[in-house]
Amino acid sequence: IGFILLHGAVPRTSQTPEQPVRAVPDPGAVTTLQSITPAGVQSVFNGRVYGVTFGSSSDTLYVALNSGSIYELNWRSNKVLRIIRGAARPGMQGVVLDPTTRAPLLSVSSSSSGSGLISISGDGESMIADHLGTAAVGGLSAASAKNAAGERDAGIALTFNDALAVVDLASGKLKGTVRTGIAPFGVAVNNGSTVAYVSNWGGRFPQPKDETSPAGNKPGADLVVVDKRGIASTGTVARIDLVAMKVTRQIIVGLHPTALQWDEPGARLYVANSNSDSISVVNTQTNQVAQTVSIQPFARKVAGIAPNALAFSTDGKTLYVACGGINAVAVIRTGDGRLEGLIPTAWYPNDLRLSPDGKYLAVANLMGVGPGGSA
Repeated sequence: IGFILLHGAVPRTSQTPEQPVRAVPDPGAVTTLQSITPAGVQSVFNGRVYGVTFGSSSDTLYVALNSGSIYELNWRSNKVLRIIRGAARPGMQGVVLDPTTRAPLLSVSSSSSGSGLISISGDGESMIADHLGTAAVGGLSAASAKNAAGERDAGIALTFNDALAVVDLASGKLKGTVRTGIAPFGVAVNNGSTVAYVSNWGGRFPQPKDETSPAGNKPGADLVVVDKRGIASTGTVARIDLVAMKVTRQIIVGLHPTALQWDEPGARLYVANSNSDSISVVNTQTNQVAQTVSIQPFARKVAGIAPNALAFSTDGKTLYVACGGINAVAVIRTGDGRLEGLIPTAWYPNDLRLSPDGKYLAVANLMGVGPGGSA
């Protein structure tokens, strides 16, 4: 499989905001003293890459930057087809291809319209729904078919508001929000618009006797369940009935769960546990963890692998895992959880997408290519 690496970077003399470059002369080492030696074809942008998705063609990528700009890019020629400049900031891992319309969908947030869902078309951005929440958003997922009520649902993680927003893409209307857990991030909606799973970064809501700590220093900050060291001690995935609009199960997984990948025919949900260095495999028929895959690729066990993004191969036999802490993509066999190897990336891979033809994997790297010797 081919690899396409998309990085953020400090601007250099040969780089402009409009045109990403193929590489920098000296990526050097990052602050963790790791050398940056990425595989594959590179495109280096001026800004942080928050998310990436392929278009209908395996030649085209949509790249979401922290500035709010969305690049439509022919990655083979590194040619910018257009730049859509928006005022709203995309959510992390917040760009996906609508499985029905084949248009990119983005979760966004702005000071004027709060959290929202937008679509990219030939005319640029169009707002599907706004004022879903008040601030930061995470990922999203969209169904390919309508349910019995004629709704085709998209779920957007309202990270700041501890809820999932459910938007009917058929009508563009907000169906409502469902409280999920502390700081929801990853979303997986089934094809039939009846069920969604949502990962909760901060775990479950606290109970009266739990030891807690505020998630921030602002008044009214979420209280997170912590251990005696003051570190968040729970991670959960909420199962949501999209017809009844309620949580039907809270599944305990590893700490700081982020991305989700749902093998719906195989009834398996894969959960990246960033602070546990593992993947939880949930049986979606019983809604219980069937397997925990530890990601430990070195001779001795280390902490900080930080798995945070997931993608399946076309046949579902391989799971690609972005490991932000070691600047690599882990290749895992889904049948038995065996680690097949590591593919080097740039600094802190944070999103993955497989091309429509199954031949290429696009990797977004949040921190870029490293400071370089001349920085």
